[in-house]
Amino acid sequence: TSLSYGNRGERYVHIEVGHAGQNIYLQATALGLATVAIGAFNDEQVREVLQLDKQYKPLYIMPVGESARD
Repeated sequence: TSLSYGNRGERYVHIEVGHAGQNIYLQATALGLATVAIGAFNDEQVREVLQLDKQYKPLYIMPVGESARD
């Protein structure tokens, strides 16, 4: 994205992540499932658990499953 949009690229990435998150919410609901967006997490721990290189920056965690209220 930065190659196309320069300095504004990082802003656009965050906007796109929001759009993807919204689609996950909508699809989970359509399937009778639940999800929640989590932004308060330790980047290093997420990278370690997912075995990601340091070049990757986790922005959102969205677990999907059955609602605890059901």
